[in-house]
Amino acid sequence: MSFEISQRDVLGRIGTFETKSGKLETPALLPVVNPLAQEISPHVMFERLGCKALITNAYLIRRRAGNAEVTNIHDFLDFPGVIATDSGAYQILRYGEVEISPLEVIQYKESVGTDIGVILDLPTGSRASKAHATDTVKETIKRADEAQKAITRRDIAWVGPIQGGTYPDIVAHSAREMAKRGFDIYALGSPTEVMEQYLFADLADMIFAAKMNLPSSAPFHLFGAGHPFMLAFAVALGCDLFDSAAYILYARRGRYLTSGGTMHLTQMEYFPCRCSLCARRTPNEVRSLPLLERTQFLAEHNLSACLQEIETIKESIVEGRLWELVEARCRSHPSLLEGLRRISEHKSHVICGAPSTKRKGIFFFDSTSLQRPEYVMYLERLVRDYERPKAATAVLLMPATRQSPKDKASMRMELTNVDRGAHVCLYSPPYGLVPSELADTFPFMHTEIPGEPDPETIKAMAETVRIYLANNIAYRSLVVIHSNKHWQTRFARFCGNICRGMGLGFSCHSDHKLPNPPIEELGNHRKHPNKAVSKKLIRKKS
Repeated sequence: MSFEISQRDVLGRIGTFETKSGKLETPALLPVVNPLAQEISPHVMFERLGCKALITNAYLIRRRAGNAEVTNIHDFLDFPGVIATDSGAYQILRYGEVEISPLEVIQYKESVGTDIGVILDLPTGSRASKAHATDTVKETIKRADEAQKAITRRDIAWVGPIQGGTYPDIVAHSAREMAKRGFDIYALGSPTEVMEQYLFADLADMIFAAKMNLPSSAPFHLFGAGHPFMLAFAVALGCDLFDSAAYILYARRGRYLTSGGTMHLTQMEYFPCRCSLCARRTPNEVRSLPLLERTQFLAEHNLSACLQEIETIKESIVEGRLWELVEARCRSHPSLLEGLRRISEHKSHVICGAPSTKRKGIFFFDSTSLQRPEYVMYLERLVRDYERPKAATAVLLMPATRQSPKDKASMRMELTNVDRGAHVCLYSPPYGLVPSELADTFPFMHTEIPGEPDPETIKAMAETVRIYLANNIAYRSLVVIHSNKHWQTRFARFCGNICRGMGLGFSCHSDHKLPNPPIEELGNHRKHPNKAVSKKLIRKKS
């Protein structure tokens, strides 16, 4: 089985996974189809909604199909696309056991010709003790070994489930062990209850614990995820495949899914969607439909909304705007935003997998955007890779401005007249310090920012200055120029406190009080470093 990746953004990726029934583009949502109760038929999903893949339960088919022998699952479901089959693990989690052995699951999946097959694992669940979670991982690994020996059809893509519940260390161990077994796809089990409780920070920890210990060459499946409002978040963390029955379960309860959350049909006056269904009817008209028709309407809309969100996510990856989409989606619920902020604890993994450059600029909204990989990479490179000018003993920190090419050229000429002992750097939210020679590089000059940064961003900028100075002890002083903007003067105060704490000289100046042109020469700080912060530090060239 091959998995070719064509586009990346954050940890999200667009890829093509080969199956015996054709290519499956990821990210992809596989709607769960109950083989015996279908408000929307698989044929309608394929023809009308453009759904190219689905997942069904082989255990239920085998148990309830009765005397009707199923020899070809595509014919049985009347679906020509890619079909994945679950194994009955959800039934174990719900009822405690299933009437089929792990080896019988393998044999049955091979006999019906599934395209993607999940081995019968032992799910952990979200409420398990650590001891029980460990036991479920041991049993799942044992079953994986047995499955590998029993598998005879290598044209089927086999899925290795990862268990461990909400214990990241156990999830990581499960992922490492499963990776040794060389499955075609890896899947994180037991996240459904975590998502139902809106524990998205815990979900992020679970995903990272698994992804960091798996080969990047295989797709990663997040079991049970299918609400459109959280798909972008999951894709940004590196999930490629999803499956869910949410589209029909919510429909049966009169719920209407959107990328911003869930709405109640009984409370709606307008449909925010213009799909072929919603454009033709009003909420009041749908409420008046018989129960089955109403459920079918909602189910079809819900599935359409999920599939549309997948397309939106893929386009955002192509455009290099996945992070912006994720921030917008995560502001639809505080718990989802908390999950996004949890990325800060896994930043080393994020920057290893994220693109280092983009063909477009990036948007910075507020301190939440400090988690985005482009900013984290900037900090890493400033501290790890950048070498200060050897002659520099002072930092002159100036606000960056939006300038025309002519103005930029003029500024460069002025900067050449600055004393060689002064290292000219720029600052602009969220970047606290950027050497002037890197001013035109990505992402510094390719970041759109609000006019007034929030307090946490200002603190982060000052912290960047502190880290830089601490890593370059040859500097003896810092001069900050500001434009009398409130946030700039606050930033300057933070920098002053930092310098005093480090025993460095410090001064700040308003650019309105400087000579014109504003920067011509630093004073004689190389000869008299203790006087480098006097009021005449910046003076006109004689």
